[in-house]
Amino acid sequence: MPKMYGWVREVVPESPADHAGLQPGDLVRSINGNVIRDLVDYRFHVADEELVIGYDRQQEQHEVLVKKGIDENLGVLFGEEPTPFIRQCANKCVFCFIKGLPERFAPQPGMSHGMRSSLYIKDDDYRYSFLFGNFVTLTNLKELDWQRLDEQKLSPLYVSVHVTDPDARRRMVDGPRAGEILEHIQRLGEIGITCHTQMVLCPGFNDGELLDRSIRDLIALRPIVESISAVPVGLTKYNNMLKMDNMPTLRRYTREEAETIIAQVEKYQREFEASEPDGNPFVYLSDEWYYITEREFPSARHYGLYSQIENGVGMTRFLIDQWARSKRRLPARMPEPRRATIVTSTMASPVIEGLASDIKKIENLDTQVLPVVNKFFGDGITVAGLLCGQDVLEALLENGTPADLILLPRVMLDNDGVRFLDDMTVEEFKEKLQPARVEFVRNAPETIDALRSLAGIVKGGERQLVRVQSRL
Repeated sequence: MPKMYGWVREVVPESPADHAGLQPGDLVRSINGNVIRDLVDYRFHVADEELVIGYDRQQEQHEVLVKKGIDENLGVLFGEEPTPFIRQCANKCVFCFIKGLPERFAPQPGMSHGMRSSLYIKDDDYRYSFLFGNFVTLTNLKELDWQRLDEQKLSPLYVSVHVTDPDARRRMVDGPRAGEILEHIQRLGEIGITCHTQMVLCPGFNDGELLDRSIRDLIALRPIVESISAVPVGLTKYNNMLKMDNMPTLRRYTREEAETIIAQVEKYQREFEASEPDGNPFVYLSDEWYYITEREFPSARHYGLYSQIENGVGMTRFLIDQWARSKRRLPARMPEPRRATIVTSTMASPVIEGLASDIKKIENLDTQVLPVVNKFFGDGITVAGLLCGQDVLEALLENGTPADLILLPRVMLDNDGVRFLDDMTVEEFKEKLQPARVEFVRNAPETIDALRSLAGIVKGGERQLVRVQSRL
């Protein structure tokens, strides 16, 4: 855990910071007399045109006046994480993702010391919510936090509501002031902050009549509440069928139950689509519901600005439409016979197979889609972001014929793109698959760029010589 924010990792050449003489290794402590505690403070105070920056260099304190344009970047890149101390969660949510991990420090396949400790940090930090869209419960805000929210107008926030009935939320969240969620959202509105909300639905816990009540309560809080999403609970083999005192058994939704949820939410969506000028449905279903029921995904118009795409709301539709716009850039042929393997999750495999039908038209390219079963967390976990390196590697090695190009979702890796969830490094992973070329891609354009590169096409459109390695 970083202990201090403000260590300068890099200064952009010819930037205001460079002209002012700031150097890598300096410690920025204040801007215009305001202490810089974290990235939120930095972004808030650096917006002015004249900045008196207080910094330490080799244990000596300095100040420098920096002048810049109102929209000009200062030109400092920091080497610390964006907050000095993560505000951790004090709740005991029945579906908490920590319960879905193996016991801490318990040896696991390929990990003699268990999973890395950072995975067991339960963050419930409003700063992360503002900066990165992380969902928070609002149960741990102190009066100083409310004052800072008011001062810096950290909007929008992303709020885990789950259920608005006070008693039901106390049972589900089991944390301080858990039953006061509506009051907390109203207070956000009073200080000029809006929020996007989510409900993680668990069978028998917060669906049915409670879901109707939650949607109506949040609708009544518009425009403070900008959107609502309903997400099915995700359970691993470690917490599936977990029994809580005086509560239903924690389990996944069946297809029939998912159909009921969709019908229930669509009622509100139709009302909003008919009454709102932009046709915004306001209440959204995450992609999992459509995968569970094998329904067609709504159009892009349904998702509007994709305000909750990082929560899995509209991600599939965005990918499908992005592919439709980008696929014209696919190469027509490979200069020599090649083989490509596209790794995906079991949930997304039908959609990826559909996109791969365009790739399979490339002459001289044998293309395969390889869905990977999640053995580490259990086959009920079907998303790519929770696949571990060992499961992916095993599936590829068992697949037989080696590929020239292996494409994998970038979401499998950490933020730095260095490790899988099980701590397997990308280097270790690639070494086991030599001489295949391994690419982690974020989206349709990056997928197509990798295929063009395999065909010897560089980004500028010119061809380059490609050395073909023998498979013998």
